[in-house]
Amino acid sequence: MRTYIDELKEVAAGANLRHEAEVRKRRYADPRVLCDQPLTEQIEELMRSLSPAQRDRPWSMEELVARLQGRYNARPHPMNVGQALRVLGWTQKRDYTRQGGGRRVWVYTNSLQ
Repeated sequence: MRTYIDELKEVAAGANLRHEAEVRKRRYADPRVLCDQPLTEQIEELMRSLSPAQRDRPWSMEELVARLQGRYNARPHPMNVGQALRVLGWTQKRDYTRQGGGRRVWVYTNSLQ
């Protein structure tokens, strides 16, 4: 009986230590942050989740912003999305076709694996 109670005390002490570590971590976190994941990781995950036909087409900024999460707001600012796209190797082009109407689109030349 004594060993069972000692075992329970050890398990409870371990659980308390884990709980205190989580509380310390949350105490210094900014409560305004909605999404901790960087935009570059979000874009890579998005492209990995799509089929090659969907992934390899030109993307407008509006399409990308609608599918990503912002750090402090629901959606990220297009400037930040553009910076993340450039870091990942995307280039900005204009679509001068009749359907494109001269709009800017983002194109990734290499396939994400």
